[in-house]
Amino acid sequence: MIKDNIRNAALYENVNPLFPVAFAFLEEAMKSAPEVGRYELDGGAFALVQSYDTKSEENCKIEAHKKMIDIQCVLKGKELFGVADVRSEEMTEDRFAEKDVAFYKGSVDLLTLTDGDFAIVFPEDAHRPQQGDGSHVEKVVIKVPFEF
Repeated sequence: MIKDNIRNAALYENVNPLFPVAFAFLEEAMKSAPEVGRYELDGGAFALVQSYDTKSEENCKIEAHKKMIDIQCVLKGKELFGVADVRSEEMTEDRFAEKDVAFYKGSVDLLTLTDGDFAIVFPEDAHRPQQGDGSHVEKVVIKVPFEF
């Protein structure tokens, strides 16, 4: 898991060959506030532009993916973003085959994401996004294919 701010994106562009495209989209999104929806990027990556009100801990799910890396970037607002080693969590629902996601229960460490902050979560990282006090968040989640 990596947490940083978009102003430092260049530090992470060599982590994955598709990260330069992902960070270019995020940098533009910080300036132009794209409409909510799905945007196709190069190499099978895609961006999901979201707008929502944060939820209480009990209304947020812990999830993980096997085939995708998530780059979750808050454009505007503030949310708590939980992370944990997926091996320490108990799987409650396996939907890997149909949607590349499984849901878990367990405990997470909370990070605060505000304007321009991003978290990169890899397949070994369980994560619980969208937690907060009901405040509004504008966010982009970029899904980057992961080959292992």
